[in-house]
Formats: sequence, structure tokens, C-alpha cells
Amino acid sequence: MPNDIDQAPLVGLIEHMRSCLAYPDRGIPDTLGWLRDVTCCDGIILCQVRLSPASSIRHIANHNYHPEWIQTYLAQDFGTIDPVIRYAYLASNIYSWEDAYKHFEDCCPATFFETAAHYGLHAGFACRFYQDNSKIMTVCSLCVESNVLKPTARWVLYNAMPALHTATNGMEKNKSIRPLSLRESEVLKWASEGKTVWEIGMILCLSEGTVKFHLRNIYRKLDVTNRAQAIATAAHQGLI
Repeated sequence: MPNDIDQAPLVGLIEHMRSCLAYPDRGIPDTLGWLRDVTCCDGIILCQVRLSPASSIRHIANHNYHPEWIQTYLAQDFGTIDPVIRYAYLASNIYSWEDAYKHFEDCCPATFFETAAHYGLHAGFACRFYQDNSKIMTVCSLCVESNVLKPTARWVLYNAMPALHTATNGMEKNKSIRPLSLRESEVLKWASEGKTVWEIGMILCLSEGTVKFHLRNIYRKLDVTNRAQAIATAAHQGLI
């Protein structure tokens, strides 16, 4: 703990770590809100990345990022190209978006940077937590106005990550059956009948992009990676 940090962040950290581990559904968003206040960031987001068999976003907890950015991020499958996520594999703990962007700027489509900028996402920091032999990595990303993160902010972010990682893992494991929305159920029903994305869109009066967005949400909720697995899992759980 840095010498110039008072006791308030330490007390707050302990309280929120306990809350995360005891009541993850409430503790995780409360902790993200506390971290936002302590770090003075504009928005903060927590996601878990499945490392095997292929990298994919497993869970997202959003605190003050624009909802349309989250929807676009998932619909466009930005998780597979996001430099902040990709740089997490190389970083030791806390790193800047600037470093991640510079490292991958030549192999990341311009549309990603343009879309992020449209939603005011220009500068920030991220911290990752990963345990050896685990297939899951947790990344917490903060949007800040300047490319500066004070020592207190770095310290609380770094030390909060193990609890956030454990709490999110536990929350996911306890949700073996995650309810689908009405629209997701409709999309999955038609998918189970062999309809293509285009056909589902025509039936439900949705664009192909929106159908794909719902399918990705279905995959994440059912903890699967493709349509066949989603149909089989949903049938087993009595969802279709």
C-alpha cells in the first residue's frame, strides 16, 4: 500500500471485497460504482473473457458506459478485435488504452476506433486478473478524460480485481439456467427450426444485425459458442 494513501480507501476496499464475495449480484455493481468514485473515471466496465477454445466475452457488468456502445460492441463482435482485451494477454496488471492501441493499431479495423470515439471513449486504463490454468480472464476497463491514473486509483483497482474475478465466476456458475428475454426466446425458437438469420429477421421484422445480437446474447446466457450448442442446451433446460 503506497505511503501517501489514507485509511479510507483501505476500509472501502475491504468492505466492497466482502460484499462482492457474499452477495455478488449486488456487490459487483456496488464495487464498480465505488471504484468509479475513487478513480474519478467517467465510466467503468467489467468483463470476463473465455480463453478456450476461442477467446470470447463471457460476462459484462457495465457502470456508466453508454448502453448503445455495449450493444454495438456485442453485435459487431468487437471483443475479438478490441486492443484493450487483446493487450490483457501481454500486460502484467494495469495498462493504458494508449499502450494497447499503439500495440495493435496496425491490425485493428479503423471502424473500432471510430465507433469508440463516437461514444466518447478516447483514453483510459485497464487491469486484468488471471489465475494459472484457468480458462477465464477478468478485465476491468476505465474511461478517463486524461491518460493519468493516480497511485490511489491504481492501488484500489489492482487489489479489487481478485474479489471481482472470484465473485463474477461464482455468479456465472450459480446461473446454470439464465432466463432468456421474450425476443431471445423467439429468435432461438426459429433457429431451432432451421431458419437462417435472414429468415428469422424477416419473420420477426428485425435486421440481420439485430438477430445476430440476440444470438450472441443467447450464447452468452447459455454458456455456449454456437447455434447447435445453444439449441441443444436450451432443449435440455426446457427453454424451447
